[in-house]
Amino acid sequence: MKGDTNSAGPRQGESPFNAPEYDFSVATVPRHFYMIASTPRAGGTYLAQCLWRTGIMGAPHEYFGFYSTLLQMSARLQARTLVEYFNRLLPLRTSANGVFGIKTHFDHLQFMMLAGILERLERLTVIAIERRDTLAQAVSHARALQTNQWTSLEGVAQRAPEYDPKLIAWCQNHLAAQRQGWRDFFAKNGLSPIAVDYDDFLADPDATTRGIVERARFPDAPVSPTSLPETTPQSDALNAEWIERYRSETAADAQP
Repeated sequence: MKGDTNSAGPRQGESPFNAPEYDFSVATVPRHFYMIASTPRAGGTYLAQCLWRTGIMGAPHEYFGFYSTLLQMSARLQARTLVEYFNRLLPLRTSANGVFGIKTHFDHLQFMMLAGILERLERLTVIAIERRDTLAQAVSHARALQTNQWTSLEGVAQRAPEYDPKLIAWCQNHLAAQRQGWRDFFAKNGLSPIAVDYDDFLADPDATTRGIVERARFPDAPVSPTSLPETTPQSDALNAEWIERYRSETAADAQP
């Protein structure tokens, strides 16, 4: 990778991986494409970093996340159109073995289809990660929406999160719709993704990563030297408190 990773930290809500020091040092034309199909707070970002560290799975990131990375990266690359952005981005974030990866949520996928971007990712391999504990996922999502702190590497939260059962319920519905959207997309396009379970992945990230690499069957050389900062889990006692409180309140509301 280019440059020194000990640069000033990102602003709140901005991913450090948008910076030029995470571009590959040699521009490469992509020949193999894959997509991590995820939903917010389902481990997709951590999975992307694990794959990135292999040196043969590109540099998967939310390149078409239109609220943040797309705007920040296109400004950095001085791209005036989506075509320019796409053409300037790919050589910088394709590993030396010709692999380019992206991490997407379902709303990103919808944008990519409308913008004609998805069709440019030829012979796309899909990796789908899901989280069984959907309430824990919704609580984590509700908290991140309030703080705008999506990973441990981003700036310190400026707002203290507050328990909000209506927001948690909204997150449950929103995440359920995204999960169903992915399933419909896979069925409509005859796709059989490489399935990843969130809990199994967290229990043994290395084994999960090796399994994905083996199933993807991309070239295993040459390897691009890769150095990424370590992320740490954000879930803590506050998440557990909100989960139990929400369960208690919804159980009480269900009583006749």
